[in-house]
Amino acid sequence: MKFLTFLNNGCVDICKNMLRSAELVGISMDDFYVACLDSDSYEKMKEYPRAFLWTEQEITEYQNWTFDENSGFRKIVKLKWKLISEIYKEHKNLCWVDTDIVFKQNPTALIENNQYILFQCDRPGSLICSGFMVFNGSDDCQRLVDECSIQDSEDDQLLINGLVDKYKNAIALLSLEYFPNGHVYYKQGIKDKAIIIHNNHMVGVDVKIQKFKDENMWFI
Repeated sequence: MKFLTFLNNGCVDICKNMLRSAELVGISMDDFYVACLDSDSYEKMKEYPRAFLWTEQEITEYQNWTFDENSGFRKIVKLKWKLISEIYKEHKNLCWVDTDIVFKQNPTALIENNQYILFQCDRPGSLICSGFMVFNGSDDCQRLVDECSIQDSEDDQLLINGLVDKYKNAIALLSLEYFPNGHVYYKQGIKDKAIIIHNNHMVGVDVKIQKFKDENMWFI
């Protein structure tokens, strides 16, 4: 299985923390593609064997989540599916990982070679969270990736949630007990069996980093 993430210069520290957590649970950095969106981030990430400069995005600061269609956040996240499509051409057994995630255990045995396209659940927000997604070599998966990658104006998570009914027989949701989002982990306190922790449902990179530090999950 291969893993994939992307970042700009504003996400370097939180990305390095995610990658270090992956190493600590046995995920090889040879299997982790790190797509940099600007030259500054690439200079700081090029120590990783699969780091590469994918594009020269003019927005280099961390961008907070927003629904604003003209925001820097939307300009960045709309690139996600195009990147996934490029890497998916060579690696069908692929896991997308947002930078604000920490690995507590190695999930590979549970998620690789799955007959379904797997998604983290974002309830009580959206049904699907696009921050942790597992792709396979099925025809349905190819069609889903193709359909998402040709659109360049939509938030990556809104896009995939709009396709749930169309691909409902090909997708499955990961257990919130084992793959909790930020609300489930911090607000509901469902922590004991967590394989990953995703610090979404909160705004600001400093807030996310402090949450990891509070839980002794800051490794750099």
